[in-house]
Amino acid sequence: GGTSAGSSSDAPGGYLEEWIVLLFRSIFPVHALAAAMQSVNMIRKFVETDDANGHRIGVGRIIMPAVIMHGTFDVILLGINVFIETSWDNYMEANEGQVDESNPPYNPMIVNGVAWCSIIVVMLLGVLWYFRENRNQRLRLILLEEKEKARESGSPTYTSPGPHSSEVELV
Repeated sequence: GGTSAGSSSDAPGGYLEEWIVLLFRSIFPVHALAAAMQSVNMIRKFVETDDANGHRIGVGRIIMPAVIMHGTFDVILLGINVFIETSWDNYMEANEGQVDESNPPYNPMIVNGVAWCSIIVVMLLGVLWYFRENRNQRLRLILLEEKEKARESGSPTYTSPGPHSSEVELV
């Protein structure tokens, strides 16, 4: 994100806008969440597959949820910056290059509030997707482990000494 078109880098508003973008990028762990989202489908691809002819998961399915979440995050920041730049361009053109401190081109509180709320919603949806998929995968892996141990012991009724799928507490 850059500074607004109507303010120089020396202006407090220009620095403030850059710091806000940096704050958004540092507070919200978008890369860590994207990696966690990809890990669920990586485990599904390499651990949960029964055989070579089983359900195949390609790269697209592995990365798509993370790409959508990360892309939406970036689009929000880009959209806010484009709005700010366009507002300043239009403002400066309409006011013949003069800045009226009492009449700014946009309300910074509203713009920043929309950015915060939008990013929080995107991150919350990503976290909820991850927890739901992680919980479901944990249950599938417990069942897979019980089947594998039953096959190894030769007993179709073998159950692992750990928590059974019916006893696993859903988080």
